[in-house]
Amino acid sequence: MDAAGWMALPIGLLWSASFLCTMYGTERPLLSMLGTALGLISIYTLYKQLTNYRRLYPSSWLHILRLSFVTCILAGLLTDAAQYAYFLLLDNGRFLSLLSTALQSEEYREAWKQLLPGSSLEEMQKMIQSMTVRDIMLQMAFYNFLLALPVSLLAALPVRQAKSKNSSRNQL
Repeated sequence: MDAAGWMALPIGLLWSASFLCTMYGTERPLLSMLGTALGLISIYTLYKQLTNYRRLYPSSWLHILRLSFVTCILAGLLTDAAQYAYFLLLDNGRFLSLLSTALQSEEYREAWKQLLPGSSLEEMQKMIQSMTVRDIMLQMAFYNFLLALPVSLLAALPVRQAKSKNSSRNQL
């Protein structure tokens, strides 16, 4: 758990920065691309951390996968804290107004009708307008939890067992 906690700190900071870039990237596409790049860099960073851990502490791949998953859960909790601070202090309803604007576009309306033909778009707009920070954070925390498994799997899959010094000496 200690190793996962230390490994989660840079991953959570990268995810938090990615979230902030995404939130402010709606008007600035370059910032949105930076947010995507930070998300990808976080997977590579986790991979390197797991590789170093396995080199220092030889263990099974299943242990590495479990360590990766716990690290992603903890990084998600750190990201949840950053998201809560953003919505509480910085957002001022910006996120909900962007969602409302997106719901008013004709392309979104057509896609909505095709996906859910029986539901009303106006009811969805009223529901979005009535969301509180708590409601948004419940959705974000659930999303971060669901995202932890595929990210941890992507980072742990390529981690190989380190070659021991004895096996390299035997080959000479």
